[in-house]
Amino acid sequence: MRFNTHNRTPKIKTKKSVTIMLTIGFGFMISILIFLAIVFSLYINSVMPAVLILIPLLVLAALIAIPQKDMERAFIEIIDDTVIAEDYYLGIRIKKTFLLRDIAEAEVLIGYSIRVRGYRYSNAGCSYIVFRDKSGKYMFKVICVPETKVFFENYLK
Repeated sequence: MRFNTHNRTPKIKTKKSVTIMLTIGFGFMISILIFLAIVFSLYINSVMPAVLILIPLLVLAALIAIPQKDMERAFIEIIDDTVIAEDYYLGIRIKKTFLLRDIAEAEVLIGYSIRVRGYRYSNAGCSYIVFRDKSGKYMFKVICVPETKVFFENYLK
């Protein structure tokens, strides 16, 4: 059984019309910023305005896109008595293996709790099931949705 760490399983597909509208909107905003960077650079005869406009835009895009992509790829997989938790941090895969019998407790925590480790959604209504071993050490997390709650109900406090 495989569960996405940060999304429902199976993942809810975004409507095609919404994707098209967002792509057009972001493309329009980016093209305006590029146009302004070129106009200011030509007006001043310097490349500095383009750098001052485009570098922060690229940094902001990276700060948003990299964690989002990492969160989309993260999952836990349960094979027999083994739990494989695969997370990504800055594109680097971190794979951990646990045994189901090593899980001592699990608790539901809201997304912005500091007890939820790693990337997480911290918007209202988003919570995670955090699993700990007998010594209270953090093991892994999975988003708290009805499917995961039913599957892991034996471990919840």
